[in-house]
Amino acid sequence: MKQLVLDVCNEVKRNRIYDAANPLSQVLILSVSDGTVRAKVKTIWLDISALSADALADKVQANISLLQNKFEYPIKYIRVEWALNGNLTEWDKFNKDLSRYKRNYFRAGIAFEGKREPWLLLTEMELNANACLYSGADVTSACVNQDNLVRYIKARHGSSQMPAFLPDEKMIVFQTAGFFIDVEQAKYYTLDTQPRYQGHRKVASFELPQVEQLIQLSTHYLSKQVKENGIYEYGYFPCFDRVIPTYNTLRHASSTYAMLEGYESYYQQAQSSDQNVDEKFFAEVKAQIDKALDYLITQSIRDYADKAYVVDTGNEIKLGANAVAILALVKYLTVFPTTSRKQQYLALCEKLACGILAMQKANGGFVHVLNAEDLSVKEENRIIYYDGEAAFGLMRLYGMDKDPRWLDCVVKAFDYFIENKHEKAHDHWLSYCSNELVKYLPEKKYFAFAVRNIDGYVSFINNRITTFPTLLELSVAFHKMLLKLDEFPEYKDEVLADFDVSVFYQALHNRAKYLINGFFYPEVAMYFKNPQRILHGFFIRHHAFRVRIDDVEHYLSGLVGYREILVSGKYPASLTKEADADNEAPNVLNKITLPKITNGRWIVEPKAGWFANGLCAWPKSFKPHHLLVERGKGMTQGYLPRVSINSLLRREAAGVITDDENAVYTTDAPVLLVKDVRRAVLDIGSASRKAFKGKVIGVTGSAGKTSTVFMLSHTLKQIGQAEQTLSSANLPIGIAWNMASMDQRDDFWILEMAIGNMSLNSQLVQPDIAIITNIAPAHLEYHHTVENIALKKARIFESMKAGQVAVICRDIPQFDLIAPLAEAKGLKVLTYGEHSQADVKLMTYSKRASEIVFPDGKTVKVKLAVSGKHFVLNAMTILAIAHYFQLDMKKILAGLSSFSPVSGRNERFKTKFNGFDIEVIDDAYNANPLSMSAALDNFAQITRPIKHKLLIIGDMLELGTDSDKYHQQLGEWLSEMKVRHIVLVGKSVSRMAAPVLSKSKYSFSVFDDVGQLKAALPTLIKEKDLILLKGSNSIGLSGLFARKVNYCM
Repeated sequence: MKQLVLDVCNEVKRNRIYDAANPLSQVLILSVSDGTVRAKVKTIWLDISALSADALADKVQANISLLQNKFEYPIKYIRVEWALNGNLTEWDKFNKDLSRYKRNYFRAGIAFEGKREPWLLLTEMELNANACLYSGADVTSACVNQDNLVRYIKARHGSSQMPAFLPDEKMIVFQTAGFFIDVEQAKYYTLDTQPRYQGHRKVASFELPQVEQLIQLSTHYLSKQVKENGIYEYGYFPCFDRVIPTYNTLRHASSTYAMLEGYESYYQQAQSSDQNVDEKFFAEVKAQIDKALDYLITQSIRDYADKAYVVDTGNEIKLGANAVAILALVKYLTVFPTTSRKQQYLALCEKLACGILAMQKANGGFVHVLNAEDLSVKEENRIIYYDGEAAFGLMRLYGMDKDPRWLDCVVKAFDYFIENKHEKAHDHWLSYCSNELVKYLPEKKYFAFAVRNIDGYVSFINNRITTFPTLLELSVAFHKMLLKLDEFPEYKDEVLADFDVSVFYQALHNRAKYLINGFFYPEVAMYFKNPQRILHGFFIRHHAFRVRIDDVEHYLSGLVGYREILVSGKYPASLTKEADADNEAPNVLNKITLPKITNGRWIVEPKAGWFANGLCAWPKSFKPHHLLVERGKGMTQGYLPRVSINSLLRREAAGVITDDENAVYTTDAPVLLVKDVRRAVLDIGSASRKAFKGKVIGVTGSAGKTSTVFMLSHTLKQIGQAEQTLSSANLPIGIAWNMASMDQRDDFWILEMAIGNMSLNSQLVQPDIAIITNIAPAHLEYHHTVENIALKKARIFESMKAGQVAVICRDIPQFDLIAPLAEAKGLKVLTYGEHSQADVKLMTYSKRASEIVFPDGKTVKVKLAVSGKHFVLNAMTILAIAHYFQLDMKKILAGLSSFSPVSGRNERFKTKFNGFDIEVIDDAYNANPLSMSAALDNFAQITRPIKHKLLIIGDMLELGTDSDKYHQQLGEWLSEMKVRHIVLVGKSVSRMAAPVLSKSKYSFSVFDDVGQLKAALPTLIKEKDLILLKGSNSIGLSGLFARKVNYCM
């Protein structure tokens, strides 16, 4: 153990980033468990930076030894963590903020001020495992459970340090990083810090070995739940080790079916590997399967002469119970084909199937629940899942005995399902049975039904915050249907006309990996009351981490299906070929394609050959022949109101997209009716991207995104056709209308991508090349920490494919968080910057020419028409791409040398004010600490007498709880500037920067807003002044001076 602890302490020293502003920077959190009882957690206060790894390991080991006294058995599990961040808040605000989170999805720790120690820490794992933020099944959001919280604080920190829980009581919200040691395995693991994945070991790549391990472990777990009498231990609420006292025979049967799937899958794995087959494991699991099946047959199935039924709790018969009993029995005969029980089981399956047939109504539908005593109807309809289970069970039996009764019943049922639109349930059982049906009756209507069963649901599969394991079952079943559809090309164009197969597979793979967030790894289980009881089970987080046999069943079945995909490596032809012939058209905004893309219809139909050359969703973006997007009926803002629509129609607009069927306009332009205008814009943007054959470059970062985008576009135009994001429209709707308005004949599209909804941005853009320029404190009131910002921006990689390129600034402190996420996707990572390990390295910076060296040792001199090291760093993204793709470097350098900055972004121009000739540097489009520092550094390097240099500085907005700290820091930077006068505009700079300046000798003035400043400007401006405007856009500094003559520095 000592060597493991030392190894981990070395990792802590290497990976921990010291942040003096973090009030928890001198904290190490140690959690230990013997695997039989809940972990003990200790906060160790020490200066980690001042200690060597050996000294740190000695302190950790000493604390482990002390904690060992609290356990009966030797310690098996150890977690060593530190606080990544620490954000101050108050008790009342914290309680209000909790309501924004789904229950058990508040993924951070909290700390209260202590009496014997600075802060009383409670990690995320401690809070959740002790139900401190869970107030029962009736409360859907996270909510403090005061009794549980007080009880745990007393146990962890002592009653003498109990907080008062006053509304204004200070608190810290924090997240951790660290390592987990499995003493028995003599291994340690890095703990993931990625949002939604944090708290368990980092699984960089979810490939076949990882999937097969989960299948083995969860199959073993499920088998251990079978007791001697054949009944399962139904489940647990693990926070306090409470056994679920109810039972459900349907789930008994379906869990046995899943256990058989797991057994079969792991046996196939064992047979195909070079390792010896663990015969003992298989014998033990088979014995448990036999016990569970024997109980089902002898204790739960009742004979009714010509039929049989599974009788469940409450003396009732459920349609679905008969179905899953058939599934279990047929699967048993498949896995163990030589069993002596074959004829017995087939005869029983026939009686169970006859029971299902007896529950079918004349219209093809089924009665769902009967009374077991007299077979009278108890409930006509209970849950739609029963229908899919019944059809699936019958089809599996038909596959074995070919009895036409079962097929006839299913065909009749499917006619009913189709007529009554059962596909709206998006049921995985319906997907399973569709697959079985098309094996024997490959009719178009069944394929179409299967597509509708998942269509419109793919985004939900991809993004749902809960693990929702049946989504993976639905997806892997649909995958099989797509493979079968390849055999019938005559159906494909129609059946898949509006379905994006590539997006579906992205969602399938994402959902499969996401299931690891519901697995009880030991580093998670150790915090619950009885870790060994739940170890390697699967849980449902929002149901108090419930582990129930059917929960494990659905995770296991989904992973078994996913393994089959990975083993075969076979994907449908529709994934690699464009399924929709209209995508060959040069523009998707045409008469034929638009209704297909949007699921809309023409109210006023365009003439043959009609097309639009772009999409307009706000007035300033309009160009002639654009298609207008009208504000939705239920909207109060956004898109184009009716008055703007009618105005723009008179200016040669191509037509209108609306959700108002009764809309009347001033011209007879084409009108497309859609259900949801927002969805329509996103779908059009996605289709435009899908049709584009050139390279797409996505750019994100905390500062310099827009400048980099325009610099890329300007430079790449030297070697081809390029377009870029207009109007900084970098959120999903803006990205969509930008792509819809770009020329399909271009060689390059360069798109700015904001952190907001980055996953959807990535789905839309699907970048061939992704660029992350930098990470800085910005929008902290939404994202809380710089690390969160880094991880969210790294979601730009989510929709990229192996072999594509990620360009990342190596100087980013969070590089080690970002780069592994790109590598896990199989991306080629190119780095640039001043860092010694950068691939493309800035050797020397000069306003005249900067020297850049490439990985092969070649160097270039970069001359820019604009000054500032930050612009050179932006240019290095282009150089990295040019070098990697072997573009014409001479043309690239020529393009860089002629680039002019964008308005509001270090734009320099001459103008007149109050009769004076002045020069203005307008860098006031946005501001955060990084861009502010770069602007001030650049201004300081400009040669100009101090008496002619003036700073006008506005607030940096959206910096969250650290805003005061950053504005005070700004005051310190300003106090070192050599200028005649400093003007501060805004509440934050007035409150925090002004007091710092007041201690210096500099002349400065303070204004609440731009209105006050404008009145005073004539007294502040002098002849030949050079003025820097820098602040957040909404402060309004950009409008202070009229532009006369532009030129670049």
